[in-house]
Amino acid sequence: MQHKTKLNKNVMAAALALAFSQAAFAQQAPVIEGKIQRVEITGSSIKRTDLEAAGSVQVMTREDIERTGATTALEILRSSAATYTDLNSATASSGSFATNASGVDMRQLGKVSTLVLVNGRRIAQYGLADNARENFTNLDAIASEAIERIEILKDGASAIYGSDAVAGVVNLILRKEFVGTKLKANYTMADGFKDYRSRNASGLFGYGDIDKDGFNTYISVEAYKRDGWSRGDIRDHYPDWHRQSPGRSTWDTPAANLYSPTGNYFVNGAPEAAKGCPAENLASNGKDKQQCNWDSLPYDGLTTNNKRWAVASNTHFRIGSSIDANFEVTAAGATSAYIVAPFATQNQGTTSSSSIWYDVIGGKMVGPYSYPKLPVGHPYNPYSTATEIRARLMDTGNGFNFNSTDSDQQRVMLALNGTLGNFDWKSAAGIMNSSASKATRAVSQKGYTDAIVNGTYKFGQQNDKALLESMFPIRTTKGNARISFIDGTITGQVAQLPAGPLNVAAGADIRREHYDMSSSDNVLHGELVGVFGLQVNDTVNHYALFTEANIPVVKGLELSAALRADKTDNAKGHVSPKLGLQFRPVDSLLLRATASGGFRAPNIVESGNGLGRSSVTNSLNDQRRCPIANQLNDLVQKAPNATTTDKTLANTYRNADCSGSLPSFVASNPNLKPETSQSFTAGVVWEPVKNTTFALDYYNIKRKDEIGTRSVTDILKGEASLPAGQLIRVDNTTADNEFLALVKKYAPNNTINFGGIGKMGMVYNPYVNSGKTKLSGLDFDAATRFDLKEWGVLRLRLEGNYTLNYQTFSEADNAYTKDQSGTYDFGMKLRVKARAAWKKGAWDNGMTLNYLNGYSTNSIGSPTYCVTNKVADENMAACQRVKPRHTLDYNLTYTGIKNTRLSLYVNNILDEDQPINWRGGWDGAAPQLRTIGFSAAYTF
Repeated sequence: MQHKTKLNKNVMAAALALAFSQAAFAQQAPVIEGKIQRVEITGSSIKRTDLEAAGSVQVMTREDIERTGATTALEILRSSAATYTDLNSATASSGSFATNASGVDMRQLGKVSTLVLVNGRRIAQYGLADNARENFTNLDAIASEAIERIEILKDGASAIYGSDAVAGVVNLILRKEFVGTKLKANYTMADGFKDYRSRNASGLFGYGDIDKDGFNTYISVEAYKRDGWSRGDIRDHYPDWHRQSPGRSTWDTPAANLYSPTGNYFVNGAPEAAKGCPAENLASNGKDKQQCNWDSLPYDGLTTNNKRWAVASNTHFRIGSSIDANFEVTAAGATSAYIVAPFATQNQGTTSSSSIWYDVIGGKMVGPYSYPKLPVGHPYNPYSTATEIRARLMDTGNGFNFNSTDSDQQRVMLALNGTLGNFDWKSAAGIMNSSASKATRAVSQKGYTDAIVNGTYKFGQQNDKALLESMFPIRTTKGNARISFIDGTITGQVAQLPAGPLNVAAGADIRREHYDMSSSDNVLHGELVGVFGLQVNDTVNHYALFTEANIPVVKGLELSAALRADKTDNAKGHVSPKLGLQFRPVDSLLLRATASGGFRAPNIVESGNGLGRSSVTNSLNDQRRCPIANQLNDLVQKAPNATTTDKTLANTYRNADCSGSLPSFVASNPNLKPETSQSFTAGVVWEPVKNTTFALDYYNIKRKDEIGTRSVTDILKGEASLPAGQLIRVDNTTADNEFLALVKKYAPNNTINFGGIGKMGMVYNPYVNSGKTKLSGLDFDAATRFDLKEWGVLRLRLEGNYTLNYQTFSEADNAYTKDQSGTYDFGMKLRVKARAAWKKGAWDNGMTLNYLNGYSTNSIGSPTYCVTNKVADENMAACQRVKPRHTLDYNLTYTGIKNTRLSLYVNNILDEDQPINWRGGWDGAAPQLRTIGFSAAYTF
């Protein structure tokens, strides 16, 4: 039963009553409209007075940011329906390459297809590439209190910014000036789950008046801490349906883990407890012996303890009478540490199963390797045959086994702006660096085998640290990115046409980029069991020339055009065009459209000088073995006399084929072409009355020559036509026979078997230009404002996205797949944020409805998931579709105390549960709980 703790109703009622009390409000101050000046909007190099452009741009102001209660750049962007945040430093798996960082993408085209800028320029990518190849901007490196506003361009912009701006652009614009001191503290916690909490403190200090003193300088400093938790910490919140979903029937029972501190021998397909097991942990093994169980969930870390700091500083000054200068310095650092369990024999596998991995230096496959059994005569083996023991090596706990990542990042930039005759110019130069190092321990093939076979390792004792180091050495992955750049742009009016001024812009951009990422030597040489390595080290130069023009055709009709030429070392040049059209038939109506070409240049991991990388695809469905494994597992699970232990074993065998892992090796390819895209948008903005607007934009993106490896699902689908040796299957007879013997115990007449189909061992899968994607959808936005006189101001806004179609290309079928939007591969089709904000005097209230519609649990790789997994009839309806997810958030701010801002944030105020997700299970790393946040800021 899911455990809940309800927020005290009286406290909630009092907060709401206070928020909406008529007596609590003072007179609303009048709104003073400032003079509209020319500004540069993301997506164009030309300054303009009209904030509407041919492409849709969402602007999140500082006031909008304050209402979210967000204390990180990631949290701010999560409040927009336009962005996806698939990488979160707090919830990323410990096995992820890019732990300790957060990223963002748009249109679900991936982080590499969304360009993230800070003050209109790039920052160095995170030191560790996600999935060992995806370079991305780490949002955690940006001090959130220094952000003045965020502009999200929902359109391709390679013609303006170059590579990566395929799906859109996120531009985080920092404060240009600040005078005074602002101190702020935040605390957020989950209702009923104390481990879900974060703390944030920041200070903003500024001095100088640019007009009087000739300069202004400020520094923003902030620190953030978030606690991690284990599966054991949150187990009481897991709902009943989670246990009923495929492969999870015994997920939280002690019997699900036979790797206990004293251990179990595995004899004739059944566990037998070794000596010393505590009486309370003993249970029948279903035969005439007992087994020793162990609760491993407190050691199963789901999220990370995360600590980080960030600094942003800007000095704004003038050079002479016409040059405006900004010297910007940003820096950040972070560390994360997961809760990890002591090692177990066989890494919780079996001695009958095998592992395969890759020796990067030697250029060869390692394995199949099987963990050793205790030989005859071993001090811990009481039998006359070699015997498997399943034991937890508790002396590798208490900090010996660990998983941590440290990272740091800096950027130093000087930006100059000025005038030259009738033209404006701007230029910037900077250097930036980002580094990260991930460290953990792994099993040494030789050291572990020798210690077990020779009896050097003493079970149940504290062994010498030197011995443990030889069995479980430290392995690392280190990455570093260094970038230097200089750019310049000149803009201005070149002619006066009958319909208005012709404005143009032209510029150049030069960038030098170095990137290196490498596994430790013990990984590169293939010495550690099942660990995959990589090594890349290269430097490339990027050059670009670009131009842009705004052309008034006739009154109310404006054409914008942009063209950019990019050239990267050792690659062909690429030209990106863009055309935009704006038409105002009447002042209250804007019709707009864009057509553009985009691209993403191969990064250094994909095309640089390196030995390549090896990796593993997890949760993979073996399309040949999984249906058979499901049938066998079903015979055990439905047997009325099946023990919990045997159900657990059957789940384990089944999961190895239906949610297993497949190693692969990928080599860099210097002959890769850039990914290219074509995008088209068309929309309308209508203001029927003052302060009320409606916007609807259609987008269509086609991307081809996508860089990557073929989808492993696609490879398996076309297994029969693969070249010999690309997919290696290995003999799994020993483990298969154990599974079949278990089934025979409850179904003596069973004839189902694997028919000689071996287990997936390894796939060779080099980088290629092969993928294609088609995507279309709608962005919509509506906003209105009501001046309620003595009752204050009410603002309403609705924004969202609806995906019409998402298709990828199948090499196996030589055709596009069916529409994946609304399926498990893509997720929901509809995302909506509906907001209401009521401000009166010193009180500001806000409500936000977050809505995600439901989607099917079927996918390209598993088109009949529920049927294939033999889900019971009574659960079939719940299995086939994930229902919509909706939460309601509330925020309250009071500014009635001089220089003080007090805020309350309650997210998921109604405590809505996660919708049932039969395939993915209940998400304990990102639980949908009610959270309560408090914030206090003092400015002087």
